[in-house]
Amino acid sequence: MDWTHLKPSEGRLMPWKNGGGTTLELAADPPGATLETGFRWRLSSAEVAASGPFSAFPGLERWLLLLEGEGMDLDFGPRGRMALPEPLRPLRFSGDWPAVATLLDGPCTDLNLMVDPRTCRSGMEVVHLGASQTIRLSEATTLLFVAQGAVAVPALNLQLGSRHLLRLDGGAGDLALAPGLGGAALVRMDLIPV
Repeated sequence: MDWTHLKPSEGRLMPWKNGGGTTLELAADPPGATLETGFRWRLSSAEVAASGPFSAFPGLERWLLLLEGEGMDLDFGPRGRMALPEPLRPLRFSGDWPAVATLLDGPCTDLNLMVDPRTCRSGMEVVHLGASQTIRLSEATTLLFVAQGAVAVPALNLQLGSRHLLRLDGGAGDLALAPGLGGAALVRMDLIPV
């Protein structure tokens, strides 16, 4: 199994496609990929300081998850509306859909996974760790993002702090995880080539 531990300070700060803010790119595949060159997938986190339109990403699948803040209401035009009123509830939608966000009560921080469905299938789930737990890995790429708390990965001799990312490639099998005091919440993302 190949693995990479990424800290928030190692992310790449980039402007939003629509110029309305900045996002911290945490990882992308292939590494170094840009919006211009294209990517199989890209994981980023953004501070959303004001209401406004989302950037359009035609042809991509998007996962959005609130990390901090009171949430936002998303207006997808003819596709309807959906609220993200609380942290750690993944929402999947098409990058083709027009989206306008209205903040419910002040700034928010989100986690955003974008995937090219022509090259990759994706899934996102939140894993709450109140005690040590073993997760099953596949041969695909798995991303583990620490949304709350801290997590130890004994087999890799790693301590993952808040907002740290662990990328695991080609490691089918079990992986033991141990939360720090008070528990932890991980966002698990599986990225499967097609």
